[in-house]
Amino acid sequence: MRRLLLFAAIAGLAVSACSPVSEESPSPEPSPDVTPAADSPEPAGDEEPATVPGLTDSNGIETIGYPEGWELQPFWSGEYPNAFSVTQESVTVMGHETITFELYPPIYCGLPHKATYSPWNGARRESDDLEFVAMVYPTTFTIMEDTSVEVFVGDGVEQLALSAGDELIYKSYLAEGFFIAEKDGVQYELNESELPQSTEFQQGPDDQEWVLVTCDDAEGSRAWVLYDDALLVPGVEPYEYTGFGEAADLP
Repeated sequence: MRRLLLFAAIAGLAVSACSPVSEESPSPEPSPDVTPAADSPEPAGDEEPATVPGLTDSNGIETIGYPEGWELQPFWSGEYPNAFSVTQESVTVMGHETITFELYPPIYCGLPHKATYSPWNGARRESDDLEFVAMVYPTTFTIMEDTSVEVFVGDGVEQLALSAGDELIYKSYLAEGFFIAEKDGVQYELNESELPQSTEFQQGPDDQEWVLVTCDDAEGSRAWVLYDDALLVPGVEPYEYTGFGEAADLP
């Protein structure tokens, strides 16, 4: 039942991924850390890194500058997803017309006092037409001993036999230890606790969580705001949840 509640909440988050705007720009070189291209390490050998100047995912959401390997996830992960509130008057955050990997021309966006930006704040999501997405970097993990794990495929449950040496793709984290894995082109939901302790996980860059907001101006401008960038602004604070699946503007 707990898994059903978690994924019902996550499914509600994914509904918000629809359609912003875009503009193309040259891509930076890939790096495991999100840093300006000038500081990125040079790739080994003579092989040039593959970058994507502009991508459009199946939801019609466009991105600019993300190196090859990054994917768009139409929700924010976590048992209690990240969220932030505006705790002062006249707060302005830096946003972008399109989801970008590096520092493309910003949009300076005012946010209303006491607004809470959480996937669970249904009233604010509806009034401001918010969209919550994340850029994730799938990695691989290797099974080091023969095993069988319980996996979820759609609404069904089955046992997946794995052999020592099998490599799977870690697509994205969900909640409560559950994540999406891919093997032979098939995606499964499973819990990390089901895997042998000897399983070796490749490390990748942290997720980058974006929210499309409506700015507090006469034109109702729209901007994509990176969660980490928002928290750098005085008057923006992490939201403290009081219940599962519940969030609201500040009183």
